Amino acid sequence: MKICFIMTNIFSLGGVQRVVSVLSNELIKKNEIDILCISEKPKGNNDLYNLALGINVEFNYSLVKTDIFSKVFRKIIKNINMKTGILNNEYYYKKLINVYFPNKVRENFVKYFNKKQYDIIIGVEGLFSILLGSIKEELNSKVLGWQHNSYDAYLKNPNRYFWNLDVLFNKYICKLDKYIVLTNYDKVMYKNEKNIESDVIYNPLSFESNEKSTCSKKNVLFVGRLVEQQKGLDLLIQAFNRVCLKNKDWILKIVGDGPDKEKLEQLIENLKLSERIKIEPSTSNIQEYYLNSSIFVSSSRWEGFGLVITEAMECGLPVVAFDNSGPREIINKNYENGILVPCEDVDSLANAILDLINNEEKRKKISELAINRAKDFSINKISSDWNNIFNLLI
Repeated sequence: MKICFIMTNIFSLGGVQRVVSVLSNELIKKNEIDILCISEKPKGNNDLYNLALGINVEFNYSLVKTDIFSKVFRKIIKNINMKTGILNNEYYYKKLINVYFPNKVRENFVKYFNKKQYDIIIGVEGLFSILLGSIKEELNSKVLGWQHNSYDAYLKNPNRYFWNLDVLFNKYICKLDKYIVLTNYDKVMYKNEKNIESDVIYNPLSFESNEKSTCSKKNVLFVGRLVEQQKGLDLLIQAFNRVCLKNKDWILKIVGDGPDKEKLEQLIENLKLSERIKIEPSTSNIQEYYLNSSIFVSSSRWEGFGLVITEAMECGLPVVAFDNSGPREIINKNYENGILVPCEDVDSLANAILDLINNEEKRKKISELAINRAKDFSINKISSDWNNIFNLLI
């Protein structure tokens, strides 16, 4: 089977890139895999995720390239629509799709894909899923959309992703042969709110770890992009400030890079927590941080799934997370394999962290259950789910 993933850039840091790489490395064993990146070829580390031999990666920005006037004009219209929703309706949806993918650009993709003769094309994330839906009738391939964040993050949050683009989801996602979402919550929301059918496939673990944390190191860990609003790092720092009032030993390590690093460092300094909270850069050896920590915290205000949560569980860490749709899918309702606290409740987050700090036996009990839960996200199981979808289509 000849399969193509279309995305922005496979070689940048991020959970989406890790997931696509892990899945591609498994699927290449029985299929031909191409990854089409719609960006200029980067100069950085192109071996970042150890893509398997035989996976073909192509960077082809020319497919979406337009003249400078068109680019500037469309950017202005995008911003106006994001703020006002003026094109987000039945009357102007064709104008809206042209803002994101002009007619000529869509024609470029049709010619490209039909020439390649793919069996299946997978749009990674929302916009490429919409693109495939908009050209579906002209393609000779089966087309899938693959969501990488929650329904709420895509369509109910004015600060991120696809605010005021509901009409494009309504018109084009339903044209796909399959739409893959990350949680049962998302499946229900797409059905109830958009009348869009979807299938749930979890993100696979990006690695397996034979070694597990002893849960005895006095380190609390956060891993993710330093984006304050989504990742709730302001809330996490405030919560750990409360932890520090009652505990003098434990350290919070924040591992990641992002646009809000300086802002977060200033908050840490203002709270006089520079000795208790450490921000460390992203690393390709994140497993070492998991193994040298005893508690993992997900403080996201919204989270599509939480790849770092399953990675932490695989390494035996008990997880404390805000109760939004992603963590809720991973941590069961009885809180046996982790702890969920009310969203954005700083006091509850601090208390849950303190509870685990003060109870090593509880940490180790949750650790055992977390390790068992992580098996549900093994690449063998997840690739089997994908192959079942492929077999239904071909």
